[in-house]
Formats: sequence, C-alpha cells, structure tokens
Amino acid sequence: MTTTLWSALVLSAALLGALPVHAADDPPSAVESLLKQLPASETAVRLFNGKDLTGWDGAPGIWSVDGDAIKGANAKPVPTSTYLFTKESYRDFRLLFEVKQTMSPQHSTMHSAVAALGERFTDKGDNAHGFRGPLLMFCHDWGIWDAYRRNRVAPVGAGPKVEKKGDWNLVEFLVVGNRIRCVANGALVFDFTDKPEMLRESPLGLQIHSNAKPQEFRFRGLVLTKNPEDKLVTLVAK
Repeated sequence: MTTTLWSALVLSAALLGALPVHAADDPPSAVESLLKQLPASETAVRLFNGKDLTGWDGAPGIWSVDGDAIKGANAKPVPTSTYLFTKESYRDFRLLFEVKQTMSPQHSTMHSAVAALGERFTDKGDNAHGFRGPLLMFCHDWGIWDAYRRNRVAPVGAGPKVEKKGDWNLVEFLVVGNRIRCVANGALVFDFTDKPEMLRESPLGLQIHSNAKPQEFRFRGLVLTKNPEDKLVTLVAK
C-alpha cells in the first residue's frame, strides 16, 4: 500500500469518526437543523453527548447507547415503570428530541414518556428509578398522566394522525410557568395549564413503562433550553 493511499484511508477514518453515528437507513437527527430557530435568548444544552450515558442515571440492563441514540429496552417483565434520569433538575424548559418506538411482533405498543416537574422516589420492588408526578406521554398514547397522584390530567389518548409509527417522531415540550405544551411532527398535541402547586423543579426521565412484554424505544437529539420564551419553534402553521 502506498504512503499516499494509507494517508487517505487514515484521514477518511478520522473524518468518519468525527461524524454522528446513525443506522444506515436513518437520516441524521432533525433536531440539529432546529437549533438555529431557537430564540436568541435561549442557550441550547445537549443532554446526550452521543457516546455514553454521562449525565444520566438509570437501571442497568435497560439503558444503553446505540449509534446516535439512547436505547431503552427490556427483555424481562418490568414490574414498575423505570426511568433514565438527568442528573440535573429543571423547572421551565424547552425540550427537543426525536423518539422511535421499535415495532415488531415481539415488541409491545406501550407508550413512553418524559417524566418532569415531579419527584424521583423508590417505587415498589426496590425500583430506585421510580417517579411521582407528571408524565408527558408519547407514542401510541399521548397526553399527561400524573403518576401516583391524579392519573390522567390531559386526556388526548390515541396517537395523533401525525404520529409516525415505527419511525422517528420529532417532539417539542415547552413548559413556561404552569403551562405545558406538546408538538409532534409540527402539530400541536396538547396544551395544558396545571395548578401551580402541582409542579416543581425535578430531573427529567425517559420512561420504560411497566409491562410484561418486551419494549424498545430510541431517543436522539435531546436538546434543552432553560427559561424559554413563550413560543413553540416546531409548530407548523396551518
């Protein structure tokens, strides 16, 4: 092998290593192209470094990194819902991410959620990654479920027509004061204003729901801004 050819191969490998890794049939995350649309007052915080679970805390055996995504999956029954929590806590925030629910005969159509504005606690069965409070639900079932308190408070139910089952869905959650909004693939899914006393600063958690069947969800993008402006950046005007 010539020196020139070897140098070219080394350079190509270095360049490929610097690029985000994703499955061959997956386009790059749509979140990256949205960062320039954020209001000038907001600073983007990447919750996921694209390599490992630094900054997160979750149950071993459930959470891993696969390419440019965080994967949550269970092969055995999950007695109580478990979460991959951020180590930092948040109150008012904008969260942008993409989620894909893997669909196959072996996988359930159970929903997932982002836990927010509540509190971590040890759930039944010594589950150290339990959560009490609002669950911002998506995939298969959408809305807000107030876990271990009021149950469903934002009754959307079955997924909106814009949901891409088995494919990547772009989701925006915007929390300003007591108002919580969700946009999926450009469409407003819910807009709920809660009682002030029901919301508090807390970690955010990605959910694997209690279930006897296998599940798999992949999350990527995962960009957050604190104290956001009262404006949805992914909403597409009709």
